[in-house]
Amino acid sequence: MKRSLFAVFLLTMMTGEISLAQSGGQNSLLPEIDPQDIEIRSEFKARFPGLRRQPILGFNPKPRVFRIDPNRMPFMETPEQAVASISLTQLDRPEPPARTILRQPNRTTAFIRGGVGSYISPELQAYAFRRLNEKAIISGDLNFESSDGHLNNQDAGFRFFDFNGVYSTKLKKSTKASVSAGVFNDFNHLFELSGNVPNDNSGTSQKSYQGVHIGAILQGNKNALEGWEYYINTSLVGIGLDAPNAALEGDIDEQSLKTGFEKKWAGKELYETYALKFSLDAGNYSSQQISNTQWAGGDVRFAYQKLLNFNTQLNLEGGLAYINDGQESRIRFVTDLGFAHTVNENVRIEGSIFARPELKTMWEHHQQNRFLGAGSVLGQEYRAGIKSGLRIQPLKGLSAFANVSYEYIDNLAYYTRSQQTFGVNNELTFYGINFENGNKIYFDIGATQQLVSDKLWFDAVLYAQSPKLSNGDDVPFQEKVGFNGVVTFKPLKALSIKSWMQYTGERTAPATNQTLSGFLLVNAGVDYEINNTFGLYIKVLNILGEKYQVWEGYQERPFQVFGGIKLKI
Repeated sequence: MKRSLFAVFLLTMMTGEISLAQSGGQNSLLPEIDPQDIEIRSEFKARFPGLRRQPILGFNPKPRVFRIDPNRMPFMETPEQAVASISLTQLDRPEPPARTILRQPNRTTAFIRGGVGSYISPELQAYAFRRLNEKAIISGDLNFESSDGHLNNQDAGFRFFDFNGVYSTKLKKSTKASVSAGVFNDFNHLFELSGNVPNDNSGTSQKSYQGVHIGAILQGNKNALEGWEYYINTSLVGIGLDAPNAALEGDIDEQSLKTGFEKKWAGKELYETYALKFSLDAGNYSSQQISNTQWAGGDVRFAYQKLLNFNTQLNLEGGLAYINDGQESRIRFVTDLGFAHTVNENVRIEGSIFARPELKTMWEHHQQNRFLGAGSVLGQEYRAGIKSGLRIQPLKGLSAFANVSYEYIDNLAYYTRSQQTFGVNNELTFYGINFENGNKIYFDIGATQQLVSDKLWFDAVLYAQSPKLSNGDDVPFQEKVGFNGVVTFKPLKALSIKSWMQYTGERTAPATNQTLSGFLLVNAGVDYEINNTFGLYIKVLNILGEKYQVWEGYQERPFQVFGGIKLKI
């Protein structure tokens, strides 16, 4: 018993010395020992809840990552729990800026712009859009322009009206379908004929146009590189020429059908695509002077695109085409070999070699020259040439370009006034379509400059060309030089001031051995938005009051002022 008491006394003395050594002076180099971490080498860990944590001496009091209060009580949490209680801003990088999500602006449901100008010239442009559901939309646009005429010695009134509608829907995840339809109804008075042409009735000659067109497009795209597309369009057109002399009158009826299919797929390498294209056009036209004449054309082409070194884009296309214009049929090669190379972020060069047949419909010819007579026939063209271009951006906000090309045209279509004999006189009447081989050299240079961001900018292009027939003569009614430019100024968010101009150089009129003078058309307009719904506009056409002719024999409109309202819904 005495031996046991002596052992207890000795153990108590040793424990006290150890405690004194740990807590005794600030010069102690012993590490901190957490009593809770004492491990008894057995099947459990001992807990001593009555013992206090001792401070660490001789260590850096400012840890680099985070600091845990050494005097907290009790020391019961795990290391993970201790770290979880520290603010994240002490452990991680700062929070990034708040993310802003781009939202699609509300699309205008309807837009209407209507007004009236001098010579009692009303005009109306309207557009409407509606989303039927998540998969389908419908839209339509209407254009109307009319005038009672601007000439004193003859009728010069006209009317242009057309309406188009489109319905689009998503059939499946990657398949879309669109159906379009439209109607048009136009008329315009023509120029007065010579007094030597016998008159069977009074009044100025006029021509009317009526027609309808229907089309559909079916698309299936897996991604941006793979997919297919099928389209079909048909049109019915009626053209009526009412002239004082019955020999010059006539109606033209034309029906046309155009359809095509394209399949594209990705190649084995990055940015490499292939495509197979097929198209077929056919039609029929007739008049009092021309019996039913059928025309047809089709081609099969293979296309390849490849991006090399992320700088050079290759576009290679080739195939065969068949053309029958009702007079003759031919098989032609079709090719378009092009490239676009980006030298650096400010310079880009382009080039191509091409060869392709063309066959305009009767309606397309009459749209280009509204003074065509009723006795013209169609013919096929074949264009082959080379062209190159340069795109540069020397300064911020300035983009400039230049292009040069040469093309040879087999069976070039051009217009001249027809001659007809009345008694002993050969008189000029309306225009006709002529065909002859020719060539053209073309050059243009232009620029787009934003002088003040979203306030003041302009677009301009100056061009020069040399269109020649195979006999060396100039192509009639085609200018050698020209210019187009637009300047827009927005001093206020609601106010927009725009001026646009066009210069067309001299042109030859071989039927009268004349040279039509060049003309400069300067126009301007002001748009003001009262609020998000209502607005006003004023525009002035031919400010300089040019007396000019696009086609010999008919003087176009002089100075005109228009004003009206705009409506957005």
